[in-house]
Amino acid sequence: MPFAPRAGLAAVVLTLTGAARPSPALRHVTIEAHDYSYVVPATAPAGPTVFHFVNRGHVPHEVQLFRFNANIDDSTARAYLASGNVPDSVADMSGGVLIAAPGQTTREALYAELRTGEHYALMCQFRDGAGKPQHAMLGMVALVTVR
Repeated sequence: MPFAPRAGLAAVVLTLTGAARPSPALRHVTIEAHDYSYVVPATAPAGPTVFHFVNRGHVPHEVQLFRFNANIDDSTARAYLASGNVPDSVADMSGGVLIAAPGQTTREALYAELRTGEHYALMCQFRDGAGKPQHAMLGMVALVTVR
């Protein structure tokens, strides 16, 4: 006798085509802020990655994490970061910001699907007071290249 769903119930048929592939392992990268630098790996493997942020400095810091456009190579990305001026036209619109007080770790994190060949920028644009330079101008920038 064929299955006949009762009124209000729907029959669900699942068809498997091929073997299931395991999901790549989720990686975790901790970004450490110091006064006025980041400690972060220079390279990261491709795949799903969560970025965490710890401020080991004595002043508030942020990490702006964003991806450079595919046509921006490693040396060009580093030059933009060193200048403290990264035009919107050279960066992908995705990314995020984490902010931490001195000695604090953020409860939030940033998730990214890293792909081989991509370059991710980190920068802090906070200032220690009116008329003071942005932390990025004091060297608080970094570049992570996906291998």
